[in-house]
Amino acid sequence: MELTGSASAETAAKDSFIDLKSDVVVRVLRVDVGELSLEDLDDRVEVLARARSQIEGQLAEVLAERAQRSSPRAASAVLRERVLESAGRASSDVKLAVSLSEQFPATLEALAAGEITSSHARVIDRVAGKPDYRSEEVILGAAKGVPADLLSRYALRWERVEERDYTKYEQQRQDRRASISQEPDGSWKLFAHFDYMAGRRVSMALAKMAEAFRRDENPDSKITYLQRNADALKQLITRDGPQRATQASLLIISEYDASTGELSQPRLDDGQPVPPEELERLLANADVYTAFADADGQPLWLGRSQRSASLAQRIVLAARDGGCIGCNAPSERCEAHHIQHWQDDGPTDIPNLAQLCPGCHHLVHDCNWQVCQNHRGRLQINAPPDPFPDTGTTTYQLAQHSPVLRN
Repeated sequence: MELTGSASAETAAKDSFIDLKSDVVVRVLRVDVGELSLEDLDDRVEVLARARSQIEGQLAEVLAERAQRSSPRAASAVLRERVLESAGRASSDVKLAVSLSEQFPATLEALAAGEITSSHARVIDRVAGKPDYRSEEVILGAAKGVPADLLSRYALRWERVEERDYTKYEQQRQDRRASISQEPDGSWKLFAHFDYMAGRRVSMALAKMAEAFRRDENPDSKITYLQRNADALKQLITRDGPQRATQASLLIISEYDASTGELSQPRLDDGQPVPPEELERLLANADVYTAFADADGQPLWLGRSQRSASLAQRIVLAARDGGCIGCNAPSERCEAHHIQHWQDDGPTDIPNLAQLCPGCHHLVHDCNWQVCQNHRGRLQINAPPDPFPDTGTTTYQLAQHSPVLRN
């Protein structure tokens, strides 16, 4: 893909040019993707995605300059009127462009060079330099090596919890908001933005209710994960359905000093510090577990005596993995996966278990992704060198997903 200054209409037609303006031409070299090997398809995805990032970076530079010369509203109007972009998306794109231009020029330069994606840029714009997060320079360096959905965690500073303040939590509390709006076709759309404590509790309540719906579903039903979530959310809000989910429990991890009887470094399993006022309220009705022993009949090593992980094991996994090892989904949406599969004599022991969300669990069971350790010793999943061995074809379609993912 390349950008050229100008070309005649005849040349544009011959070379499959997209003529946006008489003096600006974007050329996409088309190929028959059906003739490409799997490796060539992957290479083309990477090349086109990088080209997309370059164009998005250059568009951001133009939008920022347009906003500076007049106003962000005027720049948004150009996107809406000339590109037919939605008002919300146009406003969001201009806001990001202005912020990158004024506060994060290195990020804008990296985006225009195709080194990061617009999703990375949005994460940096949201967190760089804020309480509990590192600087733009450090986060940008991490962005060039990790997926955008994991970047926020890499951007966190890892000081001891008691050395932090809770400015981030307090700011998120101030920024909390929710809205409901009706779409042109009559359907409704919900939006909510919570602080990390409230959001985690809502996420766990939704997961519990969705699980109650799943238990009562007909095995032959075609209900999707997102449809089930919608049903569960409606039930939680209106309380006018048949399902009654059990109470969700919030996992808080803390060190205990036996000599003083005090707790220190209280945090969620994803590392977010628990504010003192929240901790005091939650401890009033808390069940306490030790994560290092099985003294109360909660065995952490079950061997081959039991296939499903116990409650104590799930707590330890949440504390160790902090969510899905593949995509960082919260623990309440994860399943305990046997690294050495149960059917291959894998034991139900902590070293042989890992947290995987349903989507990543399918990647492991259906697409041959592998659980391994990274250089920090943390578990992750990696795509296999050849995801579809011995198929005799360059394309592949899953026959079906594993009906039960308990291995």
